Amino acid sequence: MALAQAGVDAYNDGDLARMLAALSEDVEVYASPELANAGQYSGHDGFVTWTRAWTEAWEEISAEVTDHTPVGERHVVTTIHQEGRGRGGIEVSMELAFLFEVNDEGLCSYLAMLPTPDEAVRMAEGRERS
Repeated sequence: MALAQAGVDAYNDGDLARMLAALSEDVEVYASPELANAGQYSGHDGFVTWTRAWTEAWEEISAEVTDHTPVGERHVVTTIHQEGRGRGGIEVSMELAFLFEVNDEGLCSYLAMLPTPDEAVRMAEGRERS
């Protein structure tokens, strides 16, 4: 849970180096088709591509952790309340969930952004079984 919180804190601070320090070199990133920036991204370069496309759409954006749910040995589902104002002036307030999979080195090796915590928990349970 500390890794997830540290990642969100680094995101809010706009500190890419701290975000990358929490991720394994071969991190896999998944964003649900129901959300902006949908797709799959690999490695630090993929994460940077994914993150930049998201943050460049916003004039300001912040995320607040509202819940952490451990799932099995390696997974944490973190619920986020995100608020922002887009470059076009539209304000947005939404809830979403991130799934963090932590490897043996204590780094995030898989990161998924999903519309709901329930979807993230189901994905985590499936990944725990594999």
